[in-house]
Amino acid sequence: MVSIVGCGLTKLDRYYELSEKDLVSEAYKQLITKIKEYDQPDIVIVSSGYIDVLGKNILSSYKISSGLGLQNTKVMRIENGDNGGASILTAYSFIKSGVAKKVLLIGIDKFSDYPSKYVNEYLSYNLDNDYTYHVGITPHAYSALLMKRYMKKYNVDYEYFTKWPIKMHQNASENPLAYLKFKVDKNTVVNSQIVSDPLRIFDVGARADGASVVLVTADEVAKRYFDSPVKIDGIVGNIGAMNLSDPSLPSVAKARNCLLYTSPSPRSRGLGDVYKRQAERGKGLDVVDSLDINLSGGLKARGYIGGGTAIYQLGEVFLHLTNQFKGKSANAEKGIILSNDDLGNTSYLAVLSR
Repeated sequence: MVSIVGCGLTKLDRYYELSEKDLVSEAYKQLITKIKEYDQPDIVIVSSGYIDVLGKNILSSYKISSGLGLQNTKVMRIENGDNGGASILTAYSFIKSGVAKKVLLIGIDKFSDYPSKYVNEYLSYNLDNDYTYHVGITPHAYSALLMKRYMKKYNVDYEYFTKWPIKMHQNASENPLAYLKFKVDKNTVVNSQIVSDPLRIFDVGARADGASVVLVTADEVAKRYFDSPVKIDGIVGNIGAMNLSDPSLPSVAKARNCLLYTSPSPRSRGLGDVYKRQAERGKGLDVVDSLDINLSGGLKARGYIGGGTAIYQLGEVFLHLTNQFKGKSANAEKGIILSNDDLGNTSYLAVLSR
């Protein structure tokens, strides 16, 4: 088995005066002060979607690791456009295979140094550059088209979608690390700025700066660092092309089906921290109030840090399962993380337990 033994999370915000290395250093300090014993990891994995284009950084894994004082270790950066799920799978695989006993996962992205015009340009690099990127289509435009298709297929109006941001902002208002720590009502959401009709500003993940550091180890060494480690029971991934004629997320369904065959069913009380989620088609948001999901506020209100997001989620669920989370929490025994790219072409699902 593979265990999580500690994490460090920065508050998500706009840090104009700090670099990516500064933010990672802050998260790393939290980690090493919380674990019982400190020694250097065998491998460092930096998960970042945009550090090369927004931070003008190549060889960022070396620069960040050196900035932390880490020596004699292997380093790599993983960018898969999926917000970090591939990085978790890689760390899990290194531990499971015996290649490493200790892997340090670092999630980092920083959006505030550029105005939205330029950030949207870089986010559009995720699109098929054979044609869509070059004609000016953005991920938000695709999301708006999928939203319209969903509304037509399931006969719902825009007010149906307001349930999500209302719930997320309510959760975030109790999370001291959240970017947007305030509640909203239906009227505020309905009358907010249009991004791409019918998509409004309160439907979009709030881009922020932040870092997350999570130490993953083999079971046999886990208790050297923390008395009650959290297990990663399994992680799966899959791909499935977004289809504008159908507002479903094929990659999520495929990943879920893989998980059913490879991991124990999470029948005990659990919570979810997801980028996107799948429920009964056309009725998912009707049950959101009854679920312990995105208790941090999710991308919508806790904030979105690009390729560092899934690592941040991993840390949050670790804190929930070890009763250390400072915001709204649940007495859960299991947690599920779902991470995918902006349009759901790639997805990863991880199951954690205490």
